[in-house]
Amino acid sequence: MKQLTQRFTPFLIMLALMLPWATADALETFEKAGIISSVGPDQFTLDRKSYRLAPKAQLKSEDASHKKFSDFKKGDKVWFTGTILNNVHYVDMIVYVMPDDS
Repeated sequence: MKQLTQRFTPFLIMLALMLPWATADALETFEKAGIISSVGPDQFTLDRKSYRLAPKAQLKSEDASHKKFSDFKKGDKVWFTGTILNNVHYVDMIVYVMPDDS
């Protein structure tokens, strides 16, 4: 029994050290562009998919009327990148695309 315990001890220690990573989801990144179909306080919808703003999301715009997320509205054209965690799409950076004057 003592030999059995000595043989399995390193295996059990390694298994215990790996346990916290066994339940963690891998982060995936995404990049998307399109026209906003609806806007909420901290999220927006594009092509029937909701995207939430990450706490440290960056907003970029050449237009002075789109400097904050609250300035975005339905019909605005945007380009954004982010990460997926537990099937939730978090936007890390969103860029307002100015309309063409053609």
